[in-house]
Amino acid sequence: MIPVLETERLTLRAPEMADQAVYAGFLARADGPSAFYGGPLREDQAFQRLAADLGHWHLRGHGKWMVVERATGLAVGGCGIVQPTGWPRHELTWWLIEDARGQGYATEASRAAIAWGYAHGFDPVETHMRDENAAAHALAKRLGGWVIARDTFPDGATRDVYALPHPDATERRSA
Repeated sequence: MIPVLETERLTLRAPEMADQAVYAGFLARADGPSAFYGGPLREDQAFQRLAADLGHWHLRGHGKWMVVERATGLAVGGCGIVQPTGWPRHELTWWLIEDARGQGYATEASRAAIAWGYAHGFDPVETHMRDENAAAHALAKRLGGWVIARDTFPDGATRDVYALPHPDATERRSA
């Protein structure tokens, strides 16, 4: 069963079929952050991504939640801990639709996912991103992350790997 996490403004819940339009809208854009998630993608490819995100939970016991604004009930993105087959490390990952960016949702959802990760054996919780993804690097630093490695991944990209402290940590950890 996929857990539900609650924050002050957000609910992190299992992806569901009703989220297809949110996935398709985000991943269809040729510009912006969807490029870091393989976009632009056709609607059928976006559905495959949603199915993969749901399946990741069932096959690995962790994965991406849908991020939902509690006030409106609207799904605004995804966040969670994944480790695709063949990838050397797990990863905290997140994405938000354009209208939800700049409101602190990625930070809030990530802190909830990080706390869940530490409670479920991910120590440290890590994230990594392409060098050109400045927004993701900024978020990793806002979350208190520090670079612990630089690895080349199966897609051929070399990325900084950040360790992320538990949200309740009072001092930086070392890996």
